[in-house]
Amino acid sequence: MIVMKFGGTSIGNAEALHRVSEIIRSRKNRSPVIVVSAVSGITDALVSLVSTARNRKSESQENTIRNIKSTHLNIIESLGMNHRRDVKEIVEKTVEELLQLMRTCSSDCEISKKQRDEILSKGEYMSSHLLAAYLQERGLNGQMVDAREVLATTSDFGRAVPLFKETQRQVNEQLLPRLRFGQLPVLQGFVGRDAQGSTTTLGRGGSDYSATLFGVMLEVDEVEIWSDVDGVLTSDPSIVPNARRIHSMSFQEAAELAYFGAKVLHPATLLPAIERNIVVRVLNSKRPEDIGTRIVGNATNGEQDRRITKSIAYKEGLTVVTITSSRMLMAFGFMASVFKIFEKYQVAVDLVSTSEVSISVTIDNSARLYEVIAELREFAEVDVVNNKAIVCLVGEGMKDTPGMAGRIFHLLEDVQIHLISQGASEINISFVIDEEDIAKVVNRLHVHFFEIEREHAVSECLPSN
Repeated sequence: MIVMKFGGTSIGNAEALHRVSEIIRSRKNRSPVIVVSAVSGITDALVSLVSTARNRKSESQENTIRNIKSTHLNIIESLGMNHRRDVKEIVEKTVEELLQLMRTCSSDCEISKKQRDEILSKGEYMSSHLLAAYLQERGLNGQMVDAREVLATTSDFGRAVPLFKETQRQVNEQLLPRLRFGQLPVLQGFVGRDAQGSTTTLGRGGSDYSATLFGVMLEVDEVEIWSDVDGVLTSDPSIVPNARRIHSMSFQEAAELAYFGAKVLHPATLLPAIERNIVVRVLNSKRPEDIGTRIVGNATNGEQDRRITKSIAYKEGLTVVTITSSRMLMAFGFMASVFKIFEKYQVAVDLVSTSEVSISVTIDNSARLYEVIAELREFAEVDVVNNKAIVCLVGEGMKDTPGMAGRIFHLLEDVQIHLISQGASEINISFVIDEEDIAKVVNRLHVHFFEIEREHAVSECLPSN
């Protein structure tokens, strides 16, 4: 068995859905379970609905909902499925539910997190019905299975936590029998249900997480993540035109990259796969013949893996908070008291750097920073600087290579470095720079570690005359 997850761009129009149906057909003998995101652009439209609900812009809401409806109906028509009244009714019913939800929300002072999850779940609900119906039209036994009947979660709306025992029971009851009868289950990613029957979401990007969760519980051989890129790349191609595909990498390398901003994988995606050692493959639905990137427990792939670094990631929009106090000198428990405040307000910390009398941390969500600062200033001086970015080099070869930090920072001698951190795993070196320097820094590092080093590696392999 395998799990195949298709992102929004992979099912964004009729042509894309036709490609996806052929990809699924090619894996039919592996009993695939299919997980889908919303059609490209729909989640953004639903997020905008939530925003306009707060502002009570009814005309804007109605226009957005009309566009959501027409997008799906146009795809149905382009696929030659106008005769599928059942699918069109799903779209029309969902749109009516959206309109009703917006009327309810507009009458309240503030949209609730519970209402927000209900609204955001509608994109996946329509796309999963649409793909299942098209698979049937193509002679494949696609069956929409509502993920809310399978994925049990807590009631933490917007960031629900899966309940493994209950979800495993429902996977056994809802999915395994269908697979035995040759059906191809199609489920929504990102969506679950709490014990009270309310719709929940795992957070943006949670469709990948849904896929690996189902994969673990079904004990599949592989989880395939299909998007519009060739795999995990050596850097972000939007700022590094020469970024290359990575053939294979370890779970640890991929997890570090996901956490530090690589956009191909959601940070939580790999956690279930790591626990059960399930292969994850990242593939391009526009080039299904390509092998993509294979993520395994321990990557060994010849020349590609002899590189010191695997990829360079970055994470922008960060704030650096520096806490300074003479009380920290030779004191026990000072750092614990600082991080207890961050924990109290649920403010996650990315990097940490310390000196004798100060602690500097980076955060990517400043929603409750004012409250954190207020408490910290009861016993320390606090300095806050915005518009920073983390750049992170990842590679298992780094831990066996002396002088890495010297090489990196020699290349960046004209760039202001605010914080430096080497991961406990020794496979990453991260540092904080000004956002405006991202493109310069990442390109300079990429040239050195992936272009110049590649030329050296090739020249060493050439026979001498």
